[in-house]
Amino acid sequence: MAILQARSVRKRAELLRIATDMFLEQGYEAVSVEAIVQRAGGTKTNVYKHFGGKAELFAAAVEALCHELVRSITQVDLDGLEIEDALRAYGRAFLRTVLGERALKQHRMMVAESARFPDLGRRWIAAGPEAAYRSLAVYLAQQQAAGKLQPGPPRRLAALFLDMLTFDLHHRSLVAGASPPRPQELRRIVDDAAQIFLYGAALKRPRA
Repeated sequence: MAILQARSVRKRAELLRIATDMFLEQGYEAVSVEAIVQRAGGTKTNVYKHFGGKAELFAAAVEALCHELVRSITQVDLDGLEIEDALRAYGRAFLRTVLGERALKQHRMMVAESARFPDLGRRWIAAGPEAAYRSLAVYLAQQQAAGKLQPGPPRRLAALFLDMLTFDLHHRSLVAGASPPRPQELRRIVDDAAQIFLYGAALKRPRA
């Protein structure tokens, strides 16, 4: 029994991995259950047994990819770092992930399919971008509690910092054929965003 269960788990993981890659490369409409099974081996029964159907397999692929990408961001160790260094470390990991080819393909795919799967679109936001915001918000809340940052909604502060990093670069990178940003450009953007987030851009604060 244990051997059969282990084999079933492996088969499900293999189907999910292959389906994820195919959806990213071809989009939802162009991928059939037959094509997935042809590449993964086995029969269509395996898909229906483990996932219920193509739409459910697509949803599982989206969520699995979200967890994969978010894990690469949230596993950055910020312990013992000064706040500015911590923001830089988190920011670099965030940019590397969201500008990576798999993340860009997922973003394009979800924009294309969110009208067909509105609930999945909401789940993608929660499991992907929102999870990254929440992770940084936890760190910012800790720094506020330690008296190292001014009070303010941690989640909103996290979004302000991360959105400073991504909006321009992300939109350019989503366009097919756009040149990827150079590493030195990414470093400079992260450094500038950390400075502005912590210290602002004005030479003097206006009088109240």
